[in-house]
Amino acid sequence: MQLDGETNLKIKKTLDETKDLRHDSISDFKGLVTCEPPNSRLYQFTGNFEAHPPLVPNIRQLPLSPAAILLRGCSLRNTHRIFGLVIYAGHDTKIFMNATQPPSKRSRIERSVDRIIFFMFGLLFSMCLTGCIYFAWWTANYMPQHWYLAPNEAPREYDSAQPGIVAVTNFITAFILYGYLIPIALYVSMEMVKIVQSLCFIGLDRSMYHAETDTPAVARTSNLNEELGMVNTILSDKTGTLTRNVMEYFKCSIAGEAYGAGITEIERNNAERRGLKLDVPDEEADNKYREQYFNFYDDRLMGLEWAKQPHPDVICQFFRLLALCNTAIPDGPPIPEQMHYEAESPDEAALVVAAKVFGFFMIKRTNTIITLRERLPESTRDVEYEVLNILEFNSTRKRMSVIVRTPEDKILLYCKGADTVIYERLDRKHKVNEELKEVTLQHMEEFGSAGLRTLCLAYTELDPRFYDEWNEQFIEAKLSLVDRQARVDAVGEQVEKNLQLLGCTAIEDKLQEGVPQCIKTLAHAGIRLWVLTGDKMETAINIGYACSLITDDMTQFQLTGSSAEVEQLEAESRMEEATQLSAQRLESQLIKVQHTIAEDQQAKVATSYALIIDGKALLYALSPRLRQLFLEVGVKCAAVLCCRVSPLQKAQVTALVKTWGDTTLAIGDGANDVGMIQKAHIGVGISGQEGMQAAMASDFTIAQFRFLTPLLLVHGRLSYKRITRMISFLFYKNLFYGSTIFVYNAFTLFSGQPIYNDFYMTLFNVIFTAAAPLVIGWFDRDLDKGCGLRFPFLYKEGQQNLYFSLPAIVGWLGTALLHAALVVAMVLTGADSIDSDRKTGRIWSSPQDGVIMFTVVIITVHLQLSMIIDQWMWMHHVAIWGSIVLWFLFLLAYGAFPIELSTDLHHIIDSVAAIPSYWLMIVVVPITCMLPVFFFRAIKRWVSCNIVRHHGSARLLTDTKQALQQAKQTAVHWLVQTICWAV
Repeated sequence: MQLDGETNLKIKKTLDETKDLRHDSISDFKGLVTCEPPNSRLYQFTGNFEAHPPLVPNIRQLPLSPAAILLRGCSLRNTHRIFGLVIYAGHDTKIFMNATQPPSKRSRIERSVDRIIFFMFGLLFSMCLTGCIYFAWWTANYMPQHWYLAPNEAPREYDSAQPGIVAVTNFITAFILYGYLIPIALYVSMEMVKIVQSLCFIGLDRSMYHAETDTPAVARTSNLNEELGMVNTILSDKTGTLTRNVMEYFKCSIAGEAYGAGITEIERNNAERRGLKLDVPDEEADNKYREQYFNFYDDRLMGLEWAKQPHPDVICQFFRLLALCNTAIPDGPPIPEQMHYEAESPDEAALVVAAKVFGFFMIKRTNTIITLRERLPESTRDVEYEVLNILEFNSTRKRMSVIVRTPEDKILLYCKGADTVIYERLDRKHKVNEELKEVTLQHMEEFGSAGLRTLCLAYTELDPRFYDEWNEQFIEAKLSLVDRQARVDAVGEQVEKNLQLLGCTAIEDKLQEGVPQCIKTLAHAGIRLWVLTGDKMETAINIGYACSLITDDMTQFQLTGSSAEVEQLEAESRMEEATQLSAQRLESQLIKVQHTIAEDQQAKVATSYALIIDGKALLYALSPRLRQLFLEVGVKCAAVLCCRVSPLQKAQVTALVKTWGDTTLAIGDGANDVGMIQKAHIGVGISGQEGMQAAMASDFTIAQFRFLTPLLLVHGRLSYKRITRMISFLFYKNLFYGSTIFVYNAFTLFSGQPIYNDFYMTLFNVIFTAAAPLVIGWFDRDLDKGCGLRFPFLYKEGQQNLYFSLPAIVGWLGTALLHAALVVAMVLTGADSIDSDRKTGRIWSSPQDGVIMFTVVIITVHLQLSMIIDQWMWMHHVAIWGSIVLWFLFLLAYGAFPIELSTDLHHIIDSVAAIPSYWLMIVVVPITCMLPVFFFRAIKRWVSCNIVRHHGSARLLTDTKQALQQAKQTAVHWLVQTICWAV
């Protein structure tokens, strides 16, 4: 269940008609609630309340909005108690209906393991089928000739007259006997390893702990640890993910005049990139008004200086709009320094705080009244504004409006929103609008270039008669039980028109600490980064430069869906033709970009590319006709910047990139990022200012974007390497062990005769070879933790899936078959029956052969494991050598039991240990098995070094030498050097 864990308060208000009910009057309360059926829409509710006397003089229909609905689990603030009516209960509650399972995600490695398991089952059935057919044929044709087997007295499973029954019983026997081919403990071992990796290594990593918010990294699932080491593409939100989502009112444009003298962090970074020096003012000295959410300084507006500007009436309306057009709740005494506002977003809080500093201080709010303390040139007074209607913001409207009645009995509509939607609703006949449109748009472009978030502000005065008529339609729409939201939006369009432009605000959202360095490191690791933002293209490009997403060395391609011809067609309401022209134009741009990249590749031009696409172009790029072309171009770019993106488009882009076959990681911090987080192979949520909904929907949670580097380059790379090696080893040892049983059974005509004792045969997986794979999965590492961050190119091993590709898997399985053949051949040849123990003179038989072969298998599998260990730790020694010693202790302990319990293992160690050939075989046979592996690894390393020496870049060669220098300090290098010296 991904519910919003926001810290910002949400306004919940009762109906005006019921707000005065008390204990003594609630008993007379009568009414009827009519509402929509139970559904899972958390933030929508359609219903009406039919109020009866004495609550109202006559029966009335009153609309119920989502603001009047409390979800189960809500916490109340700023009120002591409420009287409520249960609308939905039990399984019909919105909370319960949202309690769906998140999409199941499994890593590529797990899916590959499933396929290998199916292959092993196929191999097992083939072995069983081969053995049962051969044994049934031999029993029917040759068993009667072997009188010493007493064929006339044989049970049904060996009756030569019934080969069908012989075949079936032999198949069952073989299936049980060869069942060791399937690593039953594989999934258990994987889960044990992954849980430790998640809880201990990731959850307790101090490098991913954010002290300011006391937030550690959290792995919400253990299924995707190794997937963190295979990421090709990161899809990221901007606000709150790359930036802090701590908004500060920074600049503004009022009546065509730009105000604000500050220099943004983006401007500083871009100037530094170009080698320019900016005259940075002393913020502490120049901005004595600075406080949380407010970082504006311009003497022309501070105090009452704004009244001396050319258009004081417009400035006054601008400040009133900031104070009134919001849903913020004042929390605290009516003192500017102690007042705190609970707003739905940091942007809204910044605007309300700005109004307070400018002298329009919201001190009180009720359902219908907003009280402002206005500091005007003539006096300071408390003014009450009656809130008549609120037209709320949503992603479709992209604006918010509030209709208020002033003390002068005027009805004013204040509106704020995106520049595109506000400009469409301006009064074209108003002379001031025509004068302000161009200059305000220019200011917004300048603010956007500085990385600021802009918002357009406008207002209009409504005719009382028109308002009354409109309000009737608005109430009717709100009472509708069918398509209420659509009807309310349609009615809102009728009143949000003929607006007068006031200006725009510009809010700064600074980059998080360490974001540029993080993005550079990820780029060096070969990871593509797609940033999906709702900002304008100019703003997004400048932020891209500031965070090192885009560099001067990159070739940039900008794709837009607008042109003069398209705008002309849209102005003439020829929308179909405009859409067709935009799509054709975008297709030609994409083809041109594709040809440019192809030409550079043919010419072997070493360059990287950045693709920037605006919202309108992205709309057409995601169409069935162009999506494949857009994807082919995008995956060839190191950075892709998508502007003006809606939440739905974020999920669509993520799904599109997944179709390329890349391992995708989506990271975001807000509810609008949940779609892409759940679509991606890996979802990472940032527990930031916008609540916990993204974190609750994610697979991993971190506090800052910069923590992606240790999460991927350290934990992801090590988890991938550890888990793939552990899985490969588990398949190797089981195939090796099972193959020795099969080959020996072939010598016994597939009769089902085991070479090993049943007791220690069952302990092979759960005791004698259980510890070493877990130690590899937990503690194995090739280099120290810091090397993964210093040498990001090492991450490409996981991207290329070097350790679990088809050649790697075939290599492990082929090694298992080779070792099985060598062990069976050498042990059966060396353990000749002419040998006998010295005490009793008994010659070796099947039990002794089984002990020798099992000893060789135990030693061989652990030596094979030791060949792949890069850094030896004491845990490795305990697990490997301890497991071998444990086998000998088992022989001693179990053999000492009475013969009724120990059966053919009774004091068997005495009989085999007395023969020198036993000790010779358990030394020679494992070394013989290791020699082909050792020489293959040595040749492979020599070839790889030659490839790097002749074809690698200078930087790659330098980094490789440095990495190898680090590796020389490990025990594995010492071991390899010792063996080479001995050879």
